[in-house]
Amino acid sequence: MVQHSLPLNLDWVTPELAVGGRFPIEAAEHLARRLAIRHIVDVRQECRDDERVLRQHGISLLHLPTEDMCAISRHMLDAGVRWVHGHLSLGHKVYIHCEHGIGRSALLALCVLVELGHPPLEALSLAKRQRRRVAPSPEQLETFMAWSEERRVARSLPWAVPTFDELADIAYNHVRTTPSLS
Repeated sequence: MVQHSLPLNLDWVTPELAVGGRFPIEAAEHLARRLAIRHIVDVRQECRDDERVLRQHGISLLHLPTEDMCAISRHMLDAGVRWVHGHLSLGHKVYIHCEHGIGRSALLALCVLVELGHPPLEALSLAKRQRRRVAPSPEQLETFMAWSEERRVARSLPWAVPTFDELADIAYNHVRTTPSLS
């Protein structure tokens, strides 16, 4: 048994849903045993987790290859939301990751949070509170808006889809500079 001691680049957005960046495959045992993660979504196009090693530790993998800074395709986004929501509804822990845990993984996690009942602004606020570096690219935010609008209409949900500026205000608040008082 290999003891994993490197810090992992992940944060729990909910008690069952983690979002973050890549991890060394040697951490698979730690993810399974210590963190009780049973399912992983890897949204990187440039790399892919070793599914064989993950399976050896009882972890299933969904790979949704997406180019960095780009939005996950609508087909893959819908499939990812269904897959993650299905596992969460069974009480299983899921880890969604990309390379750094900033955009692609955040996009999928935000859609999952909306699927779980959070209005879009609340979903982004929650994700940002739990993982400060969450900052989907403009393309990713626009996809989140469109996906949320489709959900809102299909399910007659009472909330309005926020504007791009409302979402960007939350997503990019960590890069705001405050004017100096000279």
